[in-house]
Amino acid sequence: MRRLNPIHGLTLLFLIGLFFVVLFFRHQIPLWRSLLWRYALGAGVLLVLKWGSDREVGGRVGRFINDFSPILYIILIYQSLGDLSQYLRPDVDPQLIRIDFLLFGVHPTVWMERWIVPWLTAVLSVAYLSYFFLPARLVHTLYVKNSGRDFDLAVFVLLLVWYLSFVGYMFFPAIGPRYTLAHLQSIPLNGGFIADSVSHLINFVEGNKRDCMPSGHTAIALIVLFLSYRYARLLFYLFCPIVGALILSTVYLRYHYVIDIFAGAALAAGCTIMGPRLYRWWEAGGGQEKREP
Repeated sequence: MRRLNPIHGLTLLFLIGLFFVVLFFRHQIPLWRSLLWRYALGAGVLLVLKWGSDREVGGRVGRFINDFSPILYIILIYQSLGDLSQYLRPDVDPQLIRIDFLLFGVHPTVWMERWIVPWLTAVLSVAYLSYFFLPARLVHTLYVKNSGRDFDLAVFVLLLVWYLSFVGYMFFPAIGPRYTLAHLQSIPLNGGFIADSVSHLINFVEGNKRDCMPSGHTAIALIVLFLSYRYARLLFYLFCPIVGALILSTVYLRYHYVIDIFAGAALAAGCTIMGPRLYRWWEAGGGQEKREP
């Protein structure tokens, strides 16, 4: 496993883990055969990428595909969880609702109705959507700067956060307050064309509806801030207000409970410490050529 570079090795390890989870729980997963084939095919493609990278097949184009292949794996694995997580455990929304109520004495999404105005809903909808662009902008910047090892480490830490978030979705499946507390909400989130478009887009691309705990939006946004501060300081200052609005939007737009935000922040904090260390450990034992900064 460690003969793969850390990025592909981590992805292969996660695919193998998913394969055995599906195999073990196959009697309660309707599409278990399809999932096994998807994960096995993903692992096979990963090994082909490794083979092509070692032999420099395709030149710069092959290197580009190899470097950015994790984006495809994040999308495909996340989408596959829609056929998996709902069959592993009952939804934990009731427990998350109780925790929020014990912490605050109110349901936060209901309490925030007093602040709902159309322009703020539109702004926070765009901020929520920025989750898809913040990590892409960071890794693109590092790639264009030809940062080499910094690019690899940043991608590895981002992948680690995403994969651990996916583990959370399987252990703590939850659909969120936009569904479970809809009967208590008295004010609609009217944000005009922009907010409606973002909402429809999120519902369309969200193949896994049980993705609340932990908040991947919070975890990834905070990790992007950490990596930006470390490797692209100008982006850090540009991202700070966006990330603040993004985290606020997760509750304001009723996608997450507040406890999800706390869990996402804790995940990000843990990965800022363990991610770079795990990358260096993996790199040191792999024997592959190291890219210079």
